[in-house]
Amino acid sequence: MKKLLTSVLLLSASTLWAQQSPKDKGLQAIDEATIQSSLTYLSSDWMEGREAGRPGAYRAAEYIASMFEFMGLEPAGDSVDGQPTYFQNFDVLEYRAADKQFLSVKTNNGQEHTFTYHTDFEVKAAPASISGKGNIVFVGYGLDIDSLKYNDFYKKNVEGKVWLRLKGKPTKGKVGEALKDLPAKQLHKTKEKLAEQYGALAIIEIDALGQLPTTAANFPFRDNRKYYEGDHKLSSFYDTRFYSPVSKPSEIAPVFMGGEYLMASLINKNEVFKYMKSVGETKLYNPSLSAKSATFKSNAIVERKRLRNVLAKVTGQMPDSVVAIGAHYDHLGKREGYIWNGADDNASGVAAILGIAKAVKATGVQPKRTMLFASWTGEEKGLHGSRNFLLNYKDPSQIKMYLNFDMIGRRGDWHSKDNQVSFIYTAEHPETWDLNEQNIKDYSLNLEMFDGKSKKGEAGGSDNVNFDSYGIPYFWYHTGGHEDYHQVSDHSDKIMMDKAAEITKLSYLNIWDIANE
Repeated sequence: MKKLLTSVLLLSASTLWAQQSPKDKGLQAIDEATIQSSLTYLSSDWMEGREAGRPGAYRAAEYIASMFEFMGLEPAGDSVDGQPTYFQNFDVLEYRAADKQFLSVKTNNGQEHTFTYHTDFEVKAAPASISGKGNIVFVGYGLDIDSLKYNDFYKKNVEGKVWLRLKGKPTKGKVGEALKDLPAKQLHKTKEKLAEQYGALAIIEIDALGQLPTTAANFPFRDNRKYYEGDHKLSSFYDTRFYSPVSKPSEIAPVFMGGEYLMASLINKNEVFKYMKSVGETKLYNPSLSAKSATFKSNAIVERKRLRNVLAKVTGQMPDSVVAIGAHYDHLGKREGYIWNGADDNASGVAAILGIAKAVKATGVQPKRTMLFASWTGEEKGLHGSRNFLLNYKDPSQIKMYLNFDMIGRRGDWHSKDNQVSFIYTAEHPETWDLNEQNIKDYSLNLEMFDGKSKKGEAGGSDNVNFDSYGIPYFWYHTGGHEDYHQVSDHSDKIMMDKAAEITKLSYLNIWDIANE
């Protein structure tokens, strides 16, 4: 009797499994353990912070590729000796400012002032050593935003000049209100792009409210941070930068950043305040300058680095119609004995794409569209991995949708409940939001979504930016910034594994539906 009952139960379970839809079978493959195992390993000390171009990043890439292979996904990277691999390799120039820099300014009364590196100014170097001399022109914050009818370059001859630019962004009027939530990373990229577009020779960036920089070599106090302190400031991840593609000459201008003393030789502080006050008014104030030209030499130390994306796919019934699922695996690395483990940023996102890959294979069926899984590198230093992928992809128009993951494991600063998530998507495709809401309802997922639609061309600061620039619609789950963001304390034991698993489930449901439309 007992054997008979057992047989009946097994048969019933088998029947129920057979009756499940492929979509439901895939969903059952995602659980907290799926997320925790990958996330914990990728953010362990063995990975040394996964800084792009370093050994830890190579170890992480090998692990991700091995998981794709284990789950039975096809390699979608470079071919070697006619055999496809899971890796897409590309080169970047890694560059940083050298120990010797030069900046002098000629004032209107004929005096020449030469300034001291690490005391009067710091430098963001270009990807090559550059020297020059040019007339100085004031460009405000160095921004041109059509949607706000704000243009710091209007009717100004700025090409081939040394720009005097204000640090940060406007804070007054409608312009300030519109830009108040613009992330620092996105602001930096926007300013850099505009400097290339308008042809800056070099940039002197000043902070009207700044004093002696705390980065100065002669700053008299210990560097006392939340998680470490010492006699000197730790070297920064951002001391080095990437440039790509290496086949194209750089038009990036060096940026000399100074405080009040440097500013005093260039412009009267009151003139700066008048300009800042005029932002948002009918006409921007045009301040008078105290200096007419600058001579500079920006010295750079440059190395060539080999980076790699990790790519895999499940070929669909329509091979040339693609949905892409991506997350960057690089983080901030290791310096002076400290490791930036990057559990939330972005081991959490990589764990999600591995979870979705597992679910797709568990469906047991071939999707209509090809599903491409990508783990990007070089995101932290400029979205280089996804940009390189799109530059080399046979036809980006084949990609119908991009699903991005970047930080999905915490409760963000602006969220009031643990289950809240920002859902960022292309505003021109509201059906993405509708699909998201329907799957939450149908599968009783414990998630509360914030509507974060973004117009085409105004994407946020992750890899979705590159897809948006190609006109590819995207959606992105993001649980927000927190006190451990880009800190050595971003550890796996702080991740809300249940929340990350729920987001992964919802993401799978949505992308599976889109892949099978």
